[in-house]
Amino acid sequence: MPAPETNPELPPAFVTIGPAGSGKSHVARELARKLRAVYLDKDSIAGEIVDAALELAGRRAGGREDDPTYVEQLMPAEYAALFTTAADNLRLGLPVVLDAPFAAYLGDPDFLTTSAGRVPWPEATPIIVIEVRTSAETVRARLTQRALARDKAKLAAWPAFWQRLGAQHCAWTGARHVVVDNDDEPDLDAVVRLGDGVVA
Repeated sequence: MPAPETNPELPPAFVTIGPAGSGKSHVARELARKLRAVYLDKDSIAGEIVDAALELAGRRAGGREDDPTYVEQLMPAEYAALFTTAADNLRLGLPVVLDAPFAAYLGDPDFLTTSAGRVPWPEATPIIVIEVRTSAETVRARLTQRALARDKAKLAAWPAFWQRLGAQHCAWTGARHVVVDNDDEPDLDAVVRLGDGVVA
């Protein structure tokens, strides 16, 4: 399915994707700064609530991808909150940059348009998916350096983690796709130009 035509009258939504440690948050923040867009980080929006819910359920607060309570109940609510918050800002005429892994949903071609339509986002909102790619060596080094509790399981089973999540294909339709190489400092000028004419 071809990407929809950009509507210059509507603010765009940039959706950044990439595995943990790929640097997608750095890319997303830089885009938001350059475009003067609203930066929406899934963990900032719902992370503390998710950890509290896991503790109340008797689960590890840092355990996520390997916990069925998180995967089946909490994760869908996290992403629903992310898309709802984006909708609130898009309806105010503000461009948004979404920052989340989306790993569990990348294989569903309709996930992006269905999630945006359920809230809903304004009709014909230009959507640009920014796929952040980074080598396995760089990702592993970044995860080790940041030393977050939720990354311990990834590092402990590194080959399995990278094979499963390191280079997933994004099958989403209904958006323009752009790949950003983030092993070094990424050149975001081309991405920023995608917002020209649709970001006031």
